[in-house]
Amino acid sequence: MNIKITTTENRAYLSTPYNADFVSAIKRIGGARWERDSRTWSIPAEAIDQAREIMRKVYGEDDRPSAEPSVSVRLTFAEEVTEWHAPVTIMGKTIASAWGRDSGARVGDDVAFVQGRPESGGSVKNWRSIVPAGCVVVLHNVPQAALQMELPEGVTAEVMQPATIDRTALEAERERLLARLAEIDQLLA
Repeated sequence: MNIKITTTENRAYLSTPYNADFVSAIKRIGGARWERDSRTWSIPAEAIDQAREIMRKVYGEDDRPSAEPSVSVRLTFAEEVTEWHAPVTIMGKTIASAWGRDSGARVGDDVAFVQGRPESGGSVKNWRSIVPAGCVVVLHNVPQAALQMELPEGVTAEVMQPATIDRTALEAERERLLARLAEIDQLLA
């Protein structure tokens, strides 16, 4: 995920993906303001620890490297999930982001729709981002802490296990390839 904190003498600049919960929480830090030109949130440097706590709560991680490896998660939508005037976010990832009734919905970073597609809907003034029932979505690079986040009703999550490696088969193939390389070296000599 693209989360970054840059500091100056007395200000910290927070660069994060858009999330309405993050915006709401960061506004509760005194002196927080949106910097339109740099597209960052600016807060007093003394409040970095509070900002990192908000990041971990909303995104499952902050700007520092994590010791735990991230995972991929398969989400299955048995029911439609809708957000009015905001993107649908789960586990800190933007699943679907519409910006108007007829805009369609854009898929967020680290997200892949395996089945179905996101939509927009509602009315001109009251538009919404929609993930229809029946969709299957894979989230990549999910911090392990995000697995504890509450899921919307009708959504189930399954951590995808990485493919297992047959070490014996790989070692045997390596030996065959090394033997073949030795043969080729002899022929070329």
